[in-house]
Amino acid sequence: MELLTIDQIISILEEETKGLDPEIREGIVLNQTELPVSELDRLKKQLQIQDLDPIFRKYILAYNWGQVGFLSYQFGYGDGASLTWLMNRNLEYHDYSTLQERGLIIIANGDPYTILLDCQSGAVYALDAEMTYDEKIWLAPDFLVFIRAMGTAQFAVWKGCESDFIHLMTGIGHATSLIFWQSLVGVYD
Repeated sequence: MELLTIDQIISILEEETKGLDPEIREGIVLNQTELPVSELDRLKKQLQIQDLDPIFRKYILAYNWGQVGFLSYQFGYGDGASLTWLMNRNLEYHDYSTLQERGLIIIANGDPYTILLDCQSGAVYALDAEMTYDEKIWLAPDFLVFIRAMGTAQFAVWKGCESDFIHLMTGIGHATSLIFWQSLVGVYD
């Protein structure tokens, strides 16, 4: 097993959700959506961000993240045409000032982890309610790798090859990130 590309993820999601109610399907299928660059300017202004990783910038504008979730993690809801969902999720977070001080933003919600992006480096982390910010779990070097891993995890669950996914992530991730990936697909070797 290898990490799927975004095009492969889109194709698999479309195939696996064919025939589902359009409303349900809309929250699963990743679509290309060209958001205007002005949305990034608005995001940076609202969240008072100086630097924003170029990989994240590219992919946050290119797809409908405000409508998509993978397994138990939701990137947004009901907003495929702007980044308002991302702004609101961060501004409404009880400890947003600490995120801001550390150069982090929330990019997805799930159970039990919240997914964070380091705005400058682009690294993606997981944090649960019991952890301090210093204990956050490194998941991926950038948003694209993270999304590819999440889409691959979704595929693995649908195809019943969760153990293969964990083996893949053992080879490409940090040992500390394995707890997140195991939790995501429900396999604890």
